[in-house]
Amino acid sequence: MLKNWLVTAWLASPLAGEPPTLDGILAWEMALRLGMKHSGKTGRWTPLEEIPDVPIPLAQRTVSGKDVYCCSSPILPHPRAEWEDHTSKRFESAKLALAIAPERRKLLLTASGPYKSRFVPVRVRLVDRVCWFVRGDRQETNKLLKRVLAIGQHRAIGYGLVHQWEFTETEEDYSIYAPQKGKLVLMRPIPTGSGLDNVCGYRMSYGGYKPPYWHPGNQCEVAVPC
Repeated sequence: MLKNWLVTAWLASPLAGEPPTLDGILAWEMALRLGMKHSGKTGRWTPLEEIPDVPIPLAQRTVSGKDVYCCSSPILPHPRAEWEDHTSKRFESAKLALAIAPERRKLLLTASGPYKSRFVPVRVRLVDRVCWFVRGDRQETNKLLKRVLAIGQHRAIGYGLVHQWEFTETEEDYSIYAPQKGKLVLMRPIPTGSGLDNVCGYRMSYGGYKPPYWHPGNQCEVAVPC
């Protein structure tokens, strides 16, 4: 049964990078369970028509002539602290060469490519939760989110660990618009067009408006909450 929910991810570790969209999380998890991630390699070069739609338990709404999921952008509280960490990688060629027989040794390019050294800055914020307003099926959504143990970037090294997923029912649907002083405040990226009539609180940009957000076929001129 479709209802309006405030979905909260309570975090047990700091969040690295930008918080993800909830419809993107659900689409990724559903694709894994359906085996779509293992059936073939998909990239920006793959035509959008060849990428199958991933069914997720969220309602859709036609905005400016295109279907978008009823799911707001991630909402963060004011961070208790914010700092910059770094992720690093280095190929110790001088030491590793000692483990290889002299006749087997060869030159490796370390100025670029997979063996290039890196020391990349990462934005880290200490927040206790990330929230989204959605309209969807709570039971099916919770089944998918139970397997999502971390969010954000660098999850494999301990950032963005999710302690608990929480659902709070809301009376109104704030997933796309939220009423404010006789106008509507934009809550998620939508394509530009008629969907911006009597809407405030946004800026113009270019990007995706539905999963997969990274694919060029889903990118256009969009209005982004600010």
